[in-house]
Amino acid sequence: MNRNHYMALGTILLLIGATIFKIDAVTLNEESTKFLAQQLETPAGEGGLLASTATVKKTIPIPTWPRFLCISLGAILMLHAIGMAKPGG
Repeated sequence: MNRNHYMALGTILLLIGATIFKIDAVTLNEESTKFLAQQLETPAGEGGLLASTATVKKTIPIPTWPRFLCISLGAILMLHAIGMAKPGG
């Protein structure tokens, strides 16, 4: 990988981290919640995801570490790209 690849990857990671920073939680729709409950085999009788099938929506909070991880890795890759020699010279 040359300098341009590191700079592009760093920019993309930095922008993804900044975008994730604005999101606090993700709310799934009814179909996705039912699918998740079926895949995790959550029984309906134990107060799981399928306990009330009317309008159940699962909310998944996003932890802070992926936000800072993307921003940090993006900044490190961009700084590494700046420190590398120019291609062809």
